[in-house]
Amino acid sequence: MPRLIILVALASLLGTITSKGYSAESASQGQILDPAAHNLTRLEPLRFGSETDNSALQPKEYRLKVGQGYRWKIQATPGSEYAFIAPAFFRNIWIRKVEAGEVEIKSATLDEIEFENGGEAELFFVAIRPGTYEYGSKGMMERGMVGKIIVESVDGAPAAGSPKQGD
Repeated sequence: MPRLIILVALASLLGTITSKGYSAESASQGQILDPAAHNLTRLEPLRFGSETDNSALQPKEYRLKVGQGYRWKIQATPGSEYAFIAPAFFRNIWIRKVEAGEVEIKSATLDEIEFENGGEAELFFVAIRPGTYEYGSKGMMERGMVGKIIVESVDGAPAAGSPKQGD
């Protein structure tokens, strides 16, 4: 008799779990998704230099949301050396990986992405802390190669005491 009660209780529990959407099938359908790997938002590519101006930088502003995963392509025009830096931003995101050609780099931290003579890299990350952050090309920011990334909280409210470039 106790076995029968246990079996009925287990069957009832299994029926409840399945009816609430917690079945193995729903898990395999992606009910729980990692924001760093699924539903990534592609940002407009960041371009260092142009055919006519090696100090061009486009775009100069990005708006992101905390908790969202992103793919960000960084492109450098051939003919100049560029070192993409964003120290405060890099400290306030979770980096999943950087792809450069056929190489994937998985690292918890990032200082800069340097392009010797043009090229392309793609950064996969999740924004984790609201704030306003500067980015640019090392040694060329004083010539206007600087932009800003605004990371908003989930509710869209600006962050109080947002970290700045030196934070």
